[in-house]
Amino acid sequence: MRRPRGIFVPLLAVAALAGAAPAAADATTTLHLDGSTAAFPLLELLTAKYEAVEHHHVKFIVGQGGSSVGITDVANGTVNIGDAAAPPTSSNPAGLYFYPIARYFVDVVTNPANPISNLTTAQVQAIFERKVTNWSQVTGSSLSTTIDVESRTSVAGVLTTFASDFLLGKTSLVWPGATQWSSEALLQKSVEGDPNSIGFLSDYNAITKKLNDVAFNGVAGTVANVENGTYPAVADFYEVTKGPARGYSASFIGWIQSSKAAKKIIETGWLPLTSTKAVSG
Repeated sequence: MRRPRGIFVPLLAVAALAGAAPAAADATTTLHLDGSTAAFPLLELLTAKYEAVEHHHVKFIVGQGGSSVGITDVANGTVNIGDAAAPPTSSNPAGLYFYPIARYFVDVVTNPANPISNLTTAQVQAIFERKVTNWSQVTGSSLSTTIDVESRTSVAGVLTTFASDFLLGKTSLVWPGATQWSSEALLQKSVEGDPNSIGFLSDYNAITKKLNDVAFNGVAGTVANVENGTYPAVADFYEVTKGPARGYSASFIGWIQSSKAAKKIIETGWLPLTSTKAVSG
């Protein structure tokens, strides 16, 4: 099995590549991005800020469809940058560079009508594997109805992050009969409308106050608990390029990783990076 090659590109390399951007003052370049639905709200904010303040001659088209979609599209040359919510794996096409831009964490969520305060590793696994099928079997729930398991499709990087910390690293442990949603927004809406449901979301979509965030092994999913190292389900969002980032793509990624303006946006719903190194895989 081919393992991701451990090639690390420091932030300075990204900044240096920014000089490769065309110098024409009146030219407009459009960068196409797509991929992670969890990263989509963040990329909307970052691209809007970059267009308005940092570089008036760069325009963005930002789509979504799942991390695997973004990785495939950038490998095929369909887009300039893919958005991913999980690091590279041996199954990714060769020659891609993953540049971290922000951190996020994953919460298990239930409907507010079922305000469970905590679930253990064993309980989460039993529910999502469908070994426990009724809320009456779950400590802390006052319901006696069938559990509706909500998940993401296989293209979602957030599913990988959820499985890595909640399901022994195996996405295959999610019950095949679970409702699978193509985006975080759709899963969120479903849990909001179904008192019997349980799912998982990245923190930005989980903290809307319309859902019940469930603590994991007695530790709540909060920024403070991520920063002090007690909450486990943490991962990076990545901007993915085919080969090392160049030109306007490099300029944009370097701006996200180094500017105060980008950091301020990231801190509105996500967490700043602990490392700016890129991984090639």
